[in-house]
Amino acid sequence: MDFEQVERALDALPGLRPDGPGLAVGVYADGKALHTAVRGVATVEFGVPIDSRTRFDIASISKQFTAACLLLLERDGRLSLSDDIREHVPELRLGVPVTIDQCLRHTGGLPEWYGLQAVTGVPFHLMDEERLLKVLAGVRRTAFEPGTRFSYSNTGYVLAAVVVRRVTGRSVAAFARERLFGPLGMDDTVFRDDASVPLPRMAYGYDGAGARADTQESAVGDGGLVTGVADLAPWFGFLADGRVLGADVRAALLEPTVLAGGAVLRYARGICHLAAGDLGDLGGYGHAGGMHGYVGNLLHLPEPGLGVAVLTNHSGLDPVGLSIRLARALAGREPAHRPAPAGRAGGEAARTALLGHWHDAETDATLTLDPAADGGIAMTGPFDAVLALGDDGRWRGQAGSAEVWLAPEGGRLLLGHAGSIRWPHAYEPCDPPGEGPVPRGAWLNDETGVLAVLDEGVLRVGLTFQATVTPAPAGTWRAGPFTLRLGADGDLLLSGFGLLGLRFAAQPEGTAPVGVPSGLV
Repeated sequence: MDFEQVERALDALPGLRPDGPGLAVGVYADGKALHTAVRGVATVEFGVPIDSRTRFDIASISKQFTAACLLLLERDGRLSLSDDIREHVPELRLGVPVTIDQCLRHTGGLPEWYGLQAVTGVPFHLMDEERLLKVLAGVRRTAFEPGTRFSYSNTGYVLAAVVVRRVTGRSVAAFARERLFGPLGMDDTVFRDDASVPLPRMAYGYDGAGARADTQESAVGDGGLVTGVADLAPWFGFLADGRVLGADVRAALLEPTVLAGGAVLRYARGICHLAAGDLGDLGGYGHAGGMHGYVGNLLHLPEPGLGVAVLTNHSGLDPVGLSIRLARALAGREPAHRPAPAGRAGGEAARTALLGHWHDAETDATLTLDPAADGGIAMTGPFDAVLALGDDGRWRGQAGSAEVWLAPEGGRLLLGHAGSIRWPHAYEPCDPPGEGPVPRGAWLNDETGVLAVLDEGVLRVGLTFQATVTPAPAGTWRAGPFTLRLGADGDLLLSGFGLLGLRFAAQPEGTAPVGVPSGLV
């Protein structure tokens, strides 16, 4: 295996400086690290270089470890994944049953807690497990009938960590240390459930502009695992054949999700099978993660028995794209499709057919496609990107959006991201933004006790959120990361940031916030 390919790939990464935040890469086989490569520093302020034992917050990559804890408890006979989550967390007031397994598979319809944090305004550094549970206890409505759809929600994994504590009397950090990391010999790996406690060899996090952006919250399970590329080798051994923890746990971890209607999804339990084409003719599975100042990706390819991990303390890097390129190269596969030269035959007609406004009915998200230079497309919506027509007929993102793609399919438009578990989303043509005034008024969400106020084109929600409101396609308005829609009954529906139609009931004219909603602080 030519590990010089790894070094050359890192040398070619734009935006990396020897004295700036960087990354660590691990290549694994048979539970051993065959090669590690590092660039940049763990702490810009002190010039501490990254090495193979530098620890990073791996964010949502943590989910597979949480899921393994629940699988061990099921094997112990302490719980069943088919248990209603309310059996173990009785303070939840959900109006319908949601199982532990639906929490692990993102099929429970639970509102995203990061979205709830945004609308309540409770600071991240205050959002530990206890306080977050108080917020979640008010939730009564799911976004859809549990088990019928997939909607990525970190909430289910926080609740899974709560279940571990309720069943064992110990935190998920303590349980994982005893049942996962200890047996595997992962001594540098820990769930960081108190972000105020310093950790040796911990990399500071930085955003894409180089500013400090460290993780602040102490609620874990959905994320919060801290590790380094040297310490991940035994986990790749487990992913390969179930060693130490058991082949039964491995098989259950990788079991694809089947929805109530029979549809089979790539997502399993805390880990995801890669989409066809991500790695050419190779199969594989993994999970990405991203949180303030940290992004990463973990891949395992069973056929060549190869694992790749990319962990960074630099939010401007693309570990998903890098890990896929490295895995393909190390496995001897051709590189992924690249954009064709501008002006290729048929490109202008293909572009013209896509220009306009599009709407995703499941998430209420919208996007607009406009012409860009050199035959490209400028996309605005969930995020902004410039795309060029690729040799596979897909429109692919340029520069920092290289893993984003658009593809027409039967009158719809698929928006995808290579290696992502949340994509693709299907968009239909829709009406352009309206020209009428932004509505005014006040609306109350009875699950969080939070008031939303629209006045003079500005939305104010909860303790801190404030954003200018602008008309958006499909009869919606956009306010920061959120899409707003008025229901037929006059209620305000708020979507985005993992929330799907969070309902705010119209209040009498002149209603204004008074004090702090109960239970938020």
